[in-house]
Amino acid sequence: RLVLRGLSGYSKWIDSGENPPVIEINAEGWDGMGPAGAPFLQDKMDLRKGPLCQVLLLRGNPLRVCFRTHHSIMDGRGTLAWAEDICSVLRGENPAGTSSTISDVELARSARTDYRTPFARDSIAPTGDAADNLQGVTWKRIIIPGKFRNILGQVAILTAKEAWRHGDGPVRFSIPVDLRQHIPGLRSNGNLSTAIYIEISRNSTPESVSADIKNQLTEKRDCLLDRSDHIISYIPLRLLTAIGKARLTTNFMKGKYGSSGIITNMTQVPLAPFSGGGFTATRFWGIPPAFENVPYFMGMTYTSHDLQLVLTMPNRLADKGRIDRLLDNIRSGLQQA
Repeated sequence: RLVLRGLSGYSKWIDSGENPPVIEINAEGWDGMGPAGAPFLQDKMDLRKGPLCQVLLLRGNPLRVCFRTHHSIMDGRGTLAWAEDICSVLRGENPAGTSSTISDVELARSARTDYRTPFARDSIAPTGDAADNLQGVTWKRIIIPGKFRNILGQVAILTAKEAWRHGDGPVRFSIPVDLRQHIPGLRSNGNLSTAIYIEISRNSTPESVSADIKNQLTEKRDCLLDRSDHIISYIPLRLLTAIGKARLTTNFMKGKYGSSGIITNMTQVPLAPFSGGGFTATRFWGIPPAFENVPYFMGMTYTSHDLQLVLTMPNRLADKGRIDRLLDNIRSGLQQA
């Protein structure tokens, strides 16, 4: 029910008193594999007016329930906690609720108080040069039968190889991390995600990527903040927007970015907690947030018998079938367990 009040560093979330709406939509023309036929996913959420969360009942075959949230107030795990509580009520159970209002900065600072060394904006995109006349983002979902191990490491290596098809340069990925792990038993539906960064070299292997991630988590590098974080909150949003647009243009012109992309693995999510009220869940997947200044955002979920990849990209990098070729090459390069 949150909405934004205040300006810049004096902003805060308040309870609007308005519950998130439940909206029934005819989605018979949507296959769930991309944005075509799903204009309801493009509806903007107003931070100051709300609502910033929706439940969409999508009529079609199959019937789908979409939990749609604004990333400024909820991350992926927060959205799952919210959805679990709704389904608990539908089963006649008491919702677990949340136990904390801690912020991401407060949680990170409870583990580490030093700062991250900024990276150069020199990473190359997995798709080559940007098209000049396109704006916005797109996404595509594929389903790959089989069982896989070390899927994050495999996808990182395969994506780096795609980037090097188009030229030489550093390949760096951001890996989202759930900060809740640092407080045992913490249940929060807030945005408590941060990131670690992995560098891929031509000698990297899925095993070395996995070891690097494990080492960074052991050192709690997910709790490192940037020195600019506390300054940014006091810069007017209009100025930040102007800076972001200027940087976006520079990134596309030079073909260099802060990272080559983001890879997130939501692992295997149990489906039983998401059934209730006559609805039985048979599959779960999520669409990564759309950032035009991030050249590649891969989300992964899997079941006991298949893997789902959902890739979000700027249209300038995904055009002329590039997003399809990228996913096809990753699919063909994956090694099953």
